[in-house]
Amino acid sequence: MNSIRIEMDNEAIITAEEIRLILERYRIGKKPLAKLLGWGETTIIRYMEGDIPTNEYSNKLKTILNDPEFYYDLLNKRKECLTNVAYKKSKKAVLSKIMASKIYAAAYYIVNKSSAEICASYIQYLLYYIQAFSLAIKDKEMFQEECGISSNQMPYHKLYEAMKKNGIRTLEVNEEFLTEEEKELIDAVYDSFTWYGPKALRAISAFEKSMIKISRDKYNNKIISKDTLKTYFKEILTQYHITSLKEIGNYPDKRVQDIRELNI
Repeated sequence: MNSIRIEMDNEAIITAEEIRLILERYRIGKKPLAKLLGWGETTIIRYMEGDIPTNEYSNKLKTILNDPEFYYDLLNKRKECLTNVAYKKSKKAVLSKIMASKIYAAAYYIVNKSSAEICASYIQYLLYYIQAFSLAIKDKEMFQEECGISSNQMPYHKLYEAMKKNGIRTLEVNEEFLTEEEKELIDAVYDSFTWYGPKALRAISAFEKSMIKISRDKYNNKIISKDTLKTYFKEILTQYHITSLKEIGNYPDKRVQDIRELNI
């Protein structure tokens, strides 16, 4: 009976292989990681050699494994525990992990432009239009994620929840994460749409969704497919005489007027 209980208690304990993955993912050594966590210098070494962590220590390591932004914050708060070389190496690795998905790079580029004076839901609207105009003007997606249709009206729900959980703060978006062409498009959408508050953007996107075909992904989630988004916004380009990034502002300016006239 006791052996069964021990197995059950240890079922969720982080494994040595998972700890090794942390070290590789964030390019951090065993002793430096222990120092970052405020633990004894040989703690991680002992876990790698077979010692079993407490639930508290295991949970902290699992959070680091599964949440790069948590590790990024820890790294910056405790960077004095590391050499400058070790800190920079690990920082570069964790930023690469966070920005591995282009949507995160775009989102944090927006956060940086706003000096973090922006909310998670507003970022969602901007990302939606960045993707839409990238598809329409550049004939290519900015990021892989599909635009979801959810009860909270957030098109990129996973990112939205992550930003709500971790808070809005600036992160370095290095040249390797976004091209100059991508930044130019993000800048154009940002400059065109941030004249309007969340209520206006919500009204514009709600109007669009009433006109756009909704489909389902392989998991049966409601989405606006990239092809549908591209086709719809190609029509927007024609209707609102948009031939370049500089003219994207024609759309929200005129669309807001159209919606007001419909509601009179």
